[in-house]
Amino acid sequence: MTLWDGTGTASRTDVTILVHGDRIAAVGPARNVPIPSGAAVRDLTGAFVIPGLFESHGHVGSDVSGEDSRERAGRRLCRALLGGVTVIRDMAGDTRALGSMKRDARVGDIAAPDLYFAALWAGPAFFADPRTAQASAGEVPGTMPGMRAIDSTTDLRLAVAEAKGTGATAIKLYAALSPELVAAATAEAHRQGLLVWAHAAMGGVSPAQMVSAGVDVVSHAPLLARQLGGEGYAALVKDSAAVTAVTFTTPTFDSLFGMMRERGTILDPTLFIYPAVRASMVPIAAAVTVRAHEAGVLLVAGTDSLGSGDAGDWSPPNLYEELRLLVRDGGLTASEALGAATRTAARAVGALTDRGTVEPGKLADLVVLDADPTASISNIREVRLVVKRGAIYPGGPTLGR
Repeated sequence: MTLWDGTGTASRTDVTILVHGDRIAAVGPARNVPIPSGAAVRDLTGAFVIPGLFESHGHVGSDVSGEDSRERAGRRLCRALLGGVTVIRDMAGDTRALGSMKRDARVGDIAAPDLYFAALWAGPAFFADPRTAQASAGEVPGTMPGMRAIDSTTDLRLAVAEAKGTGATAIKLYAALSPELVAAATAEAHRQGLLVWAHAAMGGVSPAQMVSAGVDVVSHAPLLARQLGGEGYAALVKDSAAVTAVTFTTPTFDSLFGMMRERGTILDPTLFIYPAVRASMVPIAAAVTVRAHEAGVLLVAGTDSLGSGDAGDWSPPNLYEELRLLVRDGGLTASEALGAATRTAARAVGALTDRGTVEPGKLADLVVLDADPTASISNIREVRLVVKRGAIYPGGPTLGR
């Protein structure tokens, strides 16, 4: 088999991967990796192996309050796993449901990717949004550890501790916050060992202020264009058809992207979502992604729309399309797009020690493909097998063959 291990080295041929339990025990040329007596052997001659994929912008827990909703969520998770997605970064929902699903996926009670999720914080005004009622069912929106209203009077130390108690990996800062509160919340979250995720801008907080506050991952490429200010951004959107990467080749954006590169701020462009929800954002999203990538900003692959939970035949995860768009419109090579869905994505959830590359000691998260994804990113669809924590699942496209 041929291995693309995600470490930045070239693909290697005639490789053996030895898995013991849920970990990779050895990786190397077949002649140098002895097979223990009694080990189960799978012949992957002609196959291509990559690390398990990350969906870096999902919303599994947004509405799982009813039995039917939970069933649909389960189908979405299972289909993602069978498509090669072994990890989902969930960007806010009902942390009670997410904690339960995280546990079930972790121990193998459900066929699902592992979940890394956020507790959402926003200003009190945001909690009139009906979506917060769905994610806070049974409680008052804004009062829960995983869905909290904060302001200048909030005890951030206690609020972070309670968010951590939900099992969250990160705090997501969402809306109606000041630059000062974004900075204070980020500092306290980091002090207590949580990451901070946020939109790339919010009302009253510019992209540069978000980055300088220390936010670890910022989402939605077009929001970086808000560095132009209200009037400049409105003019850009009005004439978005004329936008190209050159639009963002200016000292303003050179400074912003340089700060992101130096601080290690990761960008989650979410190119997939714009054609469906706001077509005018498509050229802006693409142009910002191209310039950020050229400037050395780290990128991850996320869709903001995981995939179908409808009953019926196999449907692939939307992540495949995000990867295709990162190559076609975002300026990445196929290998760079794979890196955005593996190694960099593992960094975005604080799991690079355990995931994101195929190396001894890491979790055995692997995707076995029938075609080379570095030759064409569309080959990511040719999934033969998926391995998550050492457990083997059939690839979704192989079902029913």
